Amino acid sequence: MSAESEMERKIIDFLRQNGKSTALIIAKGIGLDKSTVNKHLYNLQRSNQVFSSNEKPPVWDLMEKTNGIKQTVKTPEKKSLTTTAETCEEKDVKDLLRSGGLKACHIATALGQPKKSVQKQLYSMMQTGKVKKCDKSSLWILEGEESNESDNQESDHRLGSVAGLSQSFQVITVLGEGGYGCVYKVKHKYDGRIYAVKKVDLTEEADSEVKALARLDHQNIVRYITCWPDSESCTSNQDRNQVSKTSGSSSGGVTFDRAGCEENNDDDDEEDDDDDDDVSDDVTSGMESLGVTADSRTYLFIQMEFCEGGTLTEWIRARNRTNKQRTTVEIHKIFYEIVSGVEYIHSNKLIHRDLKPDNILFGTDGKVKIGDFGLVAAQTNHSGGPIERSKRRGTLQYMSPEQENKRNYDEKTDIFPLGLIWFEMLWKVSTGMERAELWQDLRNQMFPEGFCDSYPTENKFIKKMLSFTPEDRPHAKDIKEKLEKFFSLDQNLLSQKTV
Repeated sequence: MSAESEMERKIIDFLRQNGKSTALIIAKGIGLDKSTVNKHLYNLQRSNQVFSSNEKPPVWDLMEKTNGIKQTVKTPEKKSLTTTAETCEEKDVKDLLRSGGLKACHIATALGQPKKSVQKQLYSMMQTGKVKKCDKSSLWILEGEESNESDNQESDHRLGSVAGLSQSFQVITVLGEGGYGCVYKVKHKYDGRIYAVKKVDLTEEADSEVKALARLDHQNIVRYITCWPDSESCTSNQDRNQVSKTSGSSSGGVTFDRAGCEENNDDDDEEDDDDDDDVSDDVTSGMESLGVTADSRTYLFIQMEFCEGGTLTEWIRARNRTNKQRTTVEIHKIFYEIVSGVEYIHSNKLIHRDLKPDNILFGTDGKVKIGDFGLVAAQTNHSGGPIERSKRRGTLQYMSPEQENKRNYDEKTDIFPLGLIWFEMLWKVSTGMERAELWQDLRNQMFPEGFCDSYPTENKFIKKMLSFTPEDRPHAKDIKEKLEKFFSLDQNLLSQKTV
């Protein structure tokens, strides 16, 4: 019996013994991850061995054919399985709320978590000023979505004295802030140009990000200018508190929000030292060359081009708010540039690991610019072999199954989020609730009604990109060639402005 058949047999046996169950309960009962169980459940559904309810999340049970009529298998009455609720992570809640306001029950459904666990997390986040609840609609939204203009002006005025920037730059505003740093829109005092400057703790990941940006020179990658360190003694706690108060993103700017990308696997703490996620030959010596010692906290400032066209997230939201449909030519042109950037990253033996609309920007010339290389990783180790990595590095909603559950994966992990992004660009989703309801189905290659008819060719390609098995996904180079072939993307057209 194959491994696939053995897993499906375990699922069937579990349902026979325990009756109707959700994928999460089944996964805990047989010791598999939820994504794997979901995959096999849908396979079993296609072969008419199981069926699901219309509830969210779906409840699964067995089927059998008796005289040609499908009936539910009768199982002895048993108390429902009790399981320890998975921790509802703050970063996962933030990722969902970026798509718009949601009720607690919808967040719980999207995350596959108990409502009480989600509510507890939401109220905890409200106490720390990260989310707020709309009294009339009971919708939860991210704090700062509705900002007071006068307060922002006052905060922006205080930003002019940010340590490490005040000597050469006038700080205009905060573009984004997250667990991995803060990004400022600045004006250089001498050349008069506008730039984006990212401030992060000088760690191995920051060292990797700079080295990756410095070696990547492509029209669809955010252009790196330079970097410099600044020690803790130059930045007061008051300055940092003031910066955190101004973390609401401004319109039309770069958002390098890393919330949702932290390591989230308590049982992996002892193994993280083996994670060869940096691209430098010697991270320690690289940090020491910048004057960093082990007992000091030093910040790294990374100066980059400012992408005034905003993010792909904003582009998608604008599309969803209007009845005016963007042409598929325009959509495919933008996606072609995204794939071109990813192809270039992979050709340099790197993996981005955090592709999502927030990290895809539009430059001054309208061209796509892929940014935020804070999780960039080498494809192989120094000997050309596979790398043992940390799990759950990236943004959960866009993370590939293997990136979420396995320690060995390659550049194909970037193809999975590309499939999700292409779908989002094509299919109008009006509300955050609608998105939450279809997202898990989409990750399991189940598309909303009408999508296959409206986009038959795209549907075929996206389904391939969302393959559960990485080996079944195409390379970025292959996707680019298919776009040129099937959608007649003229090179002269591609040289023009995108937005």
